Amino acid sequence: MTHNDDPSSSSVVIAQTESTPLLPKCKQPQHNKRRELIGLVFMTLSALGFSTMSLFVKLSGTNFPSFEIVFARSVIQTLFGLIGCALYGVSPWGKRGVRRWLLLRGLAGTLGLCLFFYSITQLPLADATVVFFLGPAFTAILAAIVLREPFTLFDGICSVACMIGVILVSKPQFLFHTDTSAPVDDGDSISEWKRLFAVLCALVGAMMSAVAYVTVRKIGRGAHYMVHVVYFGLVSIVVSPIGMFLMQKPVLPRTGYEYGMLMLVGISAFVGQCFLNQGLQMAPAGPGTLMRMNDVVFAFLFGIFILHEYPDIYSISGASIIVIMTSAMGIHKIYSHTRK
Repeated sequence: MTHNDDPSSSSVVIAQTESTPLLPKCKQPQHNKRRELIGLVFMTLSALGFSTMSLFVKLSGTNFPSFEIVFARSVIQTLFGLIGCALYGVSPWGKRGVRRWLLLRGLAGTLGLCLFFYSITQLPLADATVVFFLGPAFTAILAAIVLREPFTLFDGICSVACMIGVILVSKPQFLFHTDTSAPVDDGDSISEWKRLFAVLCALVGAMMSAVAYVTVRKIGRGAHYMVHVVYFGLVSIVVSPIGMFLMQKPVLPRTGYEYGMLMLVGISAFVGQCFLNQGLQMAPAGPGTLMRMNDVVFAFLFGIFILHEYPDIYSISGASIIVIMTSAMGIHKIYSHTRK
């Protein structure tokens, strides 16, 4: 999984796998309310696109292993990326000096996407999305180490609060099992460990997305956003079959419905990407960051009304903490940057 505007032009921290912004921001014209409003609408449609992708991953996960879903999505993404490069008149291979960084970005994004897709197939859709939403916290920490960006006490407090939110979402049995005297059968024990492993995958996936984001910042304006799309897709095409054959059993689609589900995963992700790129160019940074919260909102709505996954009070509380804290970190960095 993911989830792209040029991050070198701003210290905005936004959750991502494929949703990582890559397209360089254009200089804004004079204040234009209508343009900004359209930008916010595009950001909301972007969140809808990525949440729809996650929904199709969840629905496909009943028939296909997660690595196979990543492979199908990557083929479609690469195809659209190559077409985009042709339309924009740019080389899909990028400049020689940044190719190794493009490969690193593609590898980190691929690993993050594979882990995220696996967590979606094992966890309720909203829970997997919320844990993966920790990407901004990890990005802030990594950017402070690698790019020497400031990491303030406020960022630290928000990051700790986010980890508390993850605990509430994951609900480990040793903390939330109220009746310790009751025996736990093997099936429950396996289910508990499987859930915690899926949460861990989402966490590591969020870390990988942070690596991808920081790598994009390192590349800066050295590569067109469609080149990033192509590299991400090509690396995924190489890596995902390895995981599919070594750790899972590939399943050949048999019906038009199954082919359609796999295609919709890639199409919805690409549509979300396009809306994100345009929205980040047009929307004001602060409200634009808040629009990223709609990923979680849509995930909860899809989970309740389509998948019939009803969150408990712990999941709702944890999701609220993570969304509020990550959004606060993003907005804090935006206004800290503008005051300099």
